[in-house]
Amino acid sequence: MMRTAQIGCCTLVLADYQAILPKLQDVSAIIADPPYGNDYRQKRSRDKLVKVDAVHAPIVGNAQAFDPSPLLAVAPTVILWGANYYANKLPANGKWLVWDKREQTTPDDGADLEMAWTNLKGVPRMHRQLWRGICRRGEENVSRGARKLHPNQKPVALMDWCLDQAGLQPGAHVVDTHMGSGTTGLACLRRGIRFTGIEIDPVHFETAVSRLQTAQHAAMAAAQEGGNAATGKDGAE
Repeated sequence: MMRTAQIGCCTLVLADYQAILPKLQDVSAIIADPPYGNDYRQKRSRDKLVKVDAVHAPIVGNAQAFDPSPLLAVAPTVILWGANYYANKLPANGKWLVWDKREQTTPDDGADLEMAWTNLKGVPRMHRQLWRGICRRGEENVSRGARKLHPNQKPVALMDWCLDQAGLQPGAHVVDTHMGSGTTGLACLRRGIRFTGIEIDPVHFETAVSRLQTAQHAAMAAAQEGGNAATGKDGAE
């Protein structure tokens, strides 16, 4: 059943993106991390999120080859992560975005980097941010009490960097067809960029809703506190 949640400038939709995409208007950019079609099976259990054994649950949509063509005609700007897995289905373009996840740490079985195809003009660009198991730089660092929310979660700083690469400003409309835990939405919320996030998995949808609601409430509380400080009020009546 389709569900919608409105949080500030963000609209979150529980649905199959193929049913929602044709209804969207005035889309400035598609920024997404779709299933790669490589039949990846998540190694992390979702036991803490749902009362089922989902250790070997497949990523929704990942058992089939991914076709990016429906996303290419929706917006003037497109950024697709994991595109090296389906690059033969994309137009040739020189500006790829690269995320260096290793930062010169000892090599292991994980990928050293992730890549995003774009239709932007220019040369390839790189974002460096350590992301190896529990070793994560940025606001997702475990020393700050952060825990991983999605098996394929990306850093907020990375998605914020994507907004910069795309030159997106407040008032733009970003669509993420595979929202996951709402990382791109969080980056947009902080910038006042309109966001539509679509997620087919109800567990991840609820995670995204809770995450963005928490961020919105914190922002409103901070704004109110700042306003009280400016007027010399302590908030008490």
